[in-house]
Amino acid sequence: MPVIPPPGGEVDWPASEGTLGVVGVAPWATLEFCRELYERVRASKDWHFPRVLIDVNTKIPSRGRHLQLGEADPSEAIAATIRQLAAEGATVAVVICNTAHILYERWATGSPVPVLDIIEETIVAAGASGAACVAPLVSASLADRDLYGLRARARGLSCRALPAGGQQLVERLIESVKVSGSFGRAGETDLRALLGELAASGVDTVVAGCTELSGVRRIAASAGLRFVDSNAALAEAALRRLRMPPDRIRNG
Repeated sequence: MPVIPPPGGEVDWPASEGTLGVVGVAPWATLEFCRELYERVRASKDWHFPRVLIDVNTKIPSRGRHLQLGEADPSEAIAATIRQLAAEGATVAVVICNTAHILYERWATGSPVPVLDIIEETIVAAGASGAACVAPLVSASLADRDLYGLRARARGLSCRALPAGGQQLVERLIESVKVSGSFGRAGETDLRALLGELAASGVDTVVAGCTELSGVRRIAASAGLRFVDSNAALAEAALRRLRMPPDRIRNG
């Protein structure tokens, strides 16, 4: 991959600006992350956006099947992808999958470049939003381990479990987005009911702890809930770590 230094003059950018390496394991989630990233850049010219290297590798072994069924561990494939992106010029890396972060230490340890932790960045964003009581919408593997709950409580936030049937609904919504890019009409109806229950139970913030769940935003707003998106939180953190000029970053 070519390295193109800033030429100076009108076509210019900071020499210290980094390059983002993106490990994508699902196409729709990766596209949603990129949309969140680019929407947060104040740009009037192409070169105002950061350089991004993306490997959307849908053949990386399933994180959920490894954790739930004991099938192939995806960690080495993720680690190898990070190394390859770093070799091509990435200075910071992200992995667009919350469930993969259960295995974070396996693929981030020893990385040649910093690898952001999507769960940590999301909980930090939730705290900054003013959240007091959060309800994470996550995969079965994350729900089993209560990883979002542990991180939330460590930062002084209350965390509420989903009501009966809620986790099964979230898993159906995730699978629907993986295949079609949307929740479908019936899924949206069920989601509205779930968010209404959460709001009635005292939850003030719903967290999309899966990169397939960015579409929850508009439905959460109609239920009177704050919404914190793991894709958005990771995108904002990535821009900061790339040393983008602060006036080029649009928060929220």
